[in-house]
This record gives sequence, C-alpha cells and structure tokens, in this order.
Amino acid sequence: MFFASKRDLDERFSMYMNPFFVVWGIALSCLAAAILLRHEIGDLLTVSPERIQAEIQLDNRCKLQERSFVVRDIDTGSYAFFRQGVAKLRTVERNRLRIEFAPRYAATGAELSLPSYPAKQEMTLSAYCYSRGNWLKNLFNSH
Repeated sequence: MFFASKRDLDERFSMYMNPFFVVWGIALSCLAAAILLRHEIGDLLTVSPERIQAEIQLDNRCKLQERSFVVRDIDTGSYAFFRQGVAKLRTVERNRLRIEFAPRYAATGAELSLPSYPAKQEMTLSAYCYSRGNWLKNLFNSH
C-alpha cells in the first residue's frame, strides 16, 4: 500500500484543483456577464428590427397616480402617457423603453432612476419609488 506524505498530497491537490477552480471561475464569470448583458446580446443577434406599436402595462408600486408617469423611447425621445394602466407607443423593436416622470413635472428636477428595457409588442414595466425624507413634498407644487 502506498502512503503519500502531506507535501505530496498538497502538490497533487494544487496541480489538479487549481485548473478546476480556474475553469469554474471563468465559467461563472461568463454566465454572470451573459445575464447582465442579455439585452445587449439580444440587440446583436436581432436581424433587422421592425416598427411596432408597443403596448406597455404599468406595474405602479409608487404612491403616485399613473398620470405622473410616461414611458419614453430613449433612442427617439418620444413618449406616451398611461391611461388605465396602459401606454401605447410607436417605436422600433428592441429600442430602449423606460418609465419617467411626466414632462409637466420636469421643472421640479425630480428624476426616477429606473432601468430601460428593449421594446416588445407587449410588455410590463414597473415603477418603484423609494422615499427618503420628504422628497415628494414639493414635487407637484406649481412654480
């Protein structure tokens, strides 16, 4: 029977396990990058985007009425208001859409920091508002 010394075992472990951990590290990094960049990868793989009328459902998780928001096409700057929780916006497939405050509230300087998503025929976007102190207090006062 062969008994290896601790040093021999450590050398074998480092010789065989280091490449294993390196490969797993690379695989996990690639997976994380693919998840984070999935929309950009989709943009690259899409042949030629078509003009569509996107129907966007609002998932309003704010204490504000839906008329406080618009959905904006970041690429063209066009926007649409929500009516009964739905906005219809003529856009190009995969253009970035994002929920923003309605233009009439632009003078307040308040901004939403929400992610943008590629336009699809039907989609749902969520509005999340986090209140720190009294940031809504003077938001809707006339100036």
